[in-house]
Amino acid sequence: LSTISTASTGTKLQKEMNCLSDEDLFSALTSINNSAQYLSKTIDDFRDFFNPSNNKVTEFDISDAISKTLNLVKAQFVAKDIEIIQNIEEYKINSIENELIQVLVNLLNNARDALDVTENQRRLIFINTYSKDNILYLEIQDNAKGIPEDIIDRIFEPYFTTKHKSLGTGIGLSIVNKILRDKYCANVTVYNESFTYNDCVYYGACFKITFNKEDLSNE
Repeated sequence: LSTISTASTGTKLQKEMNCLSDEDLFSALTSINNSAQYLSKTIDDFRDFFNPSNNKVTEFDISDAISKTLNLVKAQFVAKDIEIIQNIEEYKINSIENELIQVLVNLLNNARDALDVTENQRRLIFINTYSKDNILYLEIQDNAKGIPEDIIDRIFEPYFTTKHKSLGTGIGLSIVNKILRDKYCANVTVYNESFTYNDCVYYGACFKITFNKEDLSNE
């Protein structure tokens, strides 16, 4: 919406000042059309997400679930100058894809809120997937300075939140924990760690989800 507003008002101003070239006009119209198409696609993605017919057990690629998640939330991260870096090793999961998307949306939004108050550095979120032996891993890691050690053990408790009541209810991470435990027989843990990216050292929280292949095959 910001892109559309900027392109349209900018074009109008150029026209009023008699300095609107054909090249600028076509560039602005292309930008407006691309943004409108993106908004339309986002609406379709949300419609698919809330469609009850999509809440069925199927086999899906982890990269597809991540892509669908990012299509739903990407604009919020771009607006806040948050970079999302993906390190994806492909594997398949047999379960309800929309429930994993809900998990990912909650985890990414939690990282976004933490990064929103982080200043004077790049804002980064890493999505990592890999497998080892019979275990599948999915990690969401940020560089938002970490979770205070005195509360890190409580963040999956229902209604526990450090945010202002207008910004959070404290149920997002408890929902994540419940979905993963009840629907995927998976485990989610969180810890703080230092890491290096592009020769810079950062510190942040890492949410690690572990799936057992045998549990997923029995869905």
